Amino acid sequence: MPDDKKTILIIEDENTLLDMYKIKFEASGFNFLGASTGEEGLKIAQTQSVDLFLVDLMLENKTEGGMIDGYEVIKKLKGNEKTKDIKICALTNFDQDKNIKKAYDAGANNYLVKSDLTPAELVEKVKLIFSGQKVGRSPEED
Repeated sequence: MPDDKKTILIIEDENTLLDMYKIKFEASGFNFLGASTGEEGLKIAQTQSVDLFLVDLMLENKTEGGMIDGYEVIKKLKGNEKTKDIKICALTNFDQDKNIKKAYDAGANNYLVKSDLTPAELVEKVKLIFSGQKVGRSPEED
């Protein structure tokens, strides 16, 4: 991927996870952008060229000034002219059907459960997304 280095923006309020993801994605040849609040992620999305958004649905990092959750971030990304066509993957520990449906209704294209994946496995899932495959849970699954 050297000539076509993809840029990933992960919006995740757990800084330890964000750091682990950064290491794995950069080691795999991706450009990595990270944000610990939805607001910060939306600002980065406006100023940087991003190829894929990975959005935690439960953003609780109030100490960093975050006030909106991942569902709202997804809606705002899909409602923005600059970012509306960029794929979004919900990345969360919620695995109930109601949360999956809500994420897809907000505009997510894929849905991955964090606790099911190591950072290295997440990188592999992202590669599948870039190859055009659908990954993760769908709202119609049991």
